Amino acid sequence: MKPVLAVVAPEGFALDSVSGDVGVDGVSVRCVDAGGFPNDAAGLLIIGGCGATAGRDVSELVKDALDMGVPVLGVNSGMHILNVALGGDGPKEAPTHVGSEDGPVKRMSTFLAPGAKVSSTIGGSGWLGVPCDHEMGISQAGLAPGLMVSALAEDRVVEAFEMPGHRWVIGVQWDAIGANRLPRGFDAIWLAFMERVTGS
Repeated sequence: MKPVLAVVAPEGFALDSVSGDVGVDGVSVRCVDAGGFPNDAAGLLIIGGCGATAGRDVSELVKDALDMGVPVLGVNSGMHILNVALGGDGPKEAPTHVGSEDGPVKRMSTFLAPGAKVSSTIGGSGWLGVPCDHEMGISQAGLAPGLMVSALAEDRVVEAFEMPGHRWVIGVQWDAIGANRLPRGFDAIWLAFMERVTGS
């Protein structure tokens, strides 16, 4: 029997249509809502696009996932939703992170904290130029209690966070699922998450 990956995604998001590309063919994908976290789920993925306030709607799902000790990953604005669900503030406008539709991809100097799960998973730490294009972001002061900054942009916008003391709870601002524009190794976040979900 395949392990179950519980997914919180925007309405109409077709995870099945990209399953071959993102490596979820080894799991049974089940979209969930605030109705409850499946007892048989081996992981929780929160995908952006649900809206910043949706974190309050998924707080029970996140709590159940933490109680069960399964890995949790928030991607894009799913990171914002996860932060709110854990008791943090909603995102604020981040105009310096918005790219141009016609121009080259915007890059932001970002510091990866040495020794953090994110930098250990990616395989590097220190300052990197990371492509970014997001209108909203989380400040350090807005992080939920118990979270730690894993990656911080030069303008103090949080690009990734994690929960020390828990087996695997990570939020990343970048598109970890389709990490094709990111520096080498950034796709390892998705691979490591899936390894934990599948137990491989």
